[in-house]
Amino acid sequence: MPQPSLRRLARQLGLSVATISLALRDSPRVVPATKKRVVDAARRAGYRPNPLVRSVMAAMRRSSQESYQGLLAGINYSSDPHPRLRTFHQEVWRGAERRARELGYGMDLCWFGPNNLSLARLSTVLATRNIQGVVVLPIAETHDLSSIDWSGLAGVVMDYCLSRPSLHSVLPDHHVSIFTALERLVALGYRRPGLVLDAARDARLRHKWSGGYYSFFRTPGPAAYLPELLAQPVDRTAFLGWFDRHQPDVIIAHLQTEIIGWLQERGRRVPEDVGFLQLNWTERTGPCAALDLQPGRLGVAAIESLVAQLQRQEHGIPDLPKTITLGAEWIDGPTLRRRG
Repeated sequence: MPQPSLRRLARQLGLSVATISLALRDSPRVVPATKKRVVDAARRAGYRPNPLVRSVMAAMRRSSQESYQGLLAGINYSSDPHPRLRTFHQEVWRGAERRARELGYGMDLCWFGPNNLSLARLSTVLATRNIQGVVVLPIAETHDLSSIDWSGLAGVVMDYCLSRPSLHSVLPDHHVSIFTALERLVALGYRRPGLVLDAARDARLRHKWSGGYYSFFRTPGPAAYLPELLAQPVDRTAFLGWFDRHQPDVIIAHLQTEIIGWLQERGRRVPEDVGFLQLNWTERTGPCAALDLQPGRLGVAAIESLVAQLQRQEHGIPDLPKTITLGAEWIDGPTLRRRG
């Protein structure tokens, strides 16, 4: 009598070969009643799996599981019907995508906004694509994403850009970064550092830049505290009025081209007369000293946070959101004088 096969069992029971195979492997994807029916029929027929085939198939399944774990997504806001990632976001995305691939995950990028997906449609897309985890990329405006169905998702937000829900977050440590930058500037001999910020941008970051700047001067030292310029927007009139009043010897800001141009109007040379430190390396418009907020590493950290949640089988809005912060790296450049 020939040895019964999966195919013969499938014909006998009116089931697919895949269902028979899953049932004999005790897969939870087969309902208990069908599983019992298959196992009983296989036992009566004297079915014995080929041990060599079983070993090879198990190894293939393990390999497949190790090489591909599932799909993650990054979501970003834009009102542009044909959006593109800005430089900082590009670096975040490259780091995230690379780390996801190393850990066996694919990555999709989804846009929401007036000319892109609505939040309701975005929630549907995430569910339809079987997305397991979401990274919310830095967004300039605050948004409420609580209408997305988070029950089956792990989530990480990369900015202070959500009013709801409260997710685990991965952020630059703006406070520590500017504090250590001021220490570096004082070591270079600067004694009148001044901070220039767009007020709305500082508020969106919960005043981490200005708070770190102010806290530096709480401990007496060789540098004098100058009131920071917080304006919206930072324009020529506001800047030159502030500069003329306080006469900083080094300026910490974002607007490299504009500020250096305004200093030249006052006959000040950079770096001979006044130094300049760019607060975000990816926003530089020419060679300069800057703080690198490490967007690529932030993207890596966000993926590692997501995958750790998935491995712990954590989904939905966390009861106790945790925050991972990374300090900036100092980039030397020609807009600061050398020591001595």
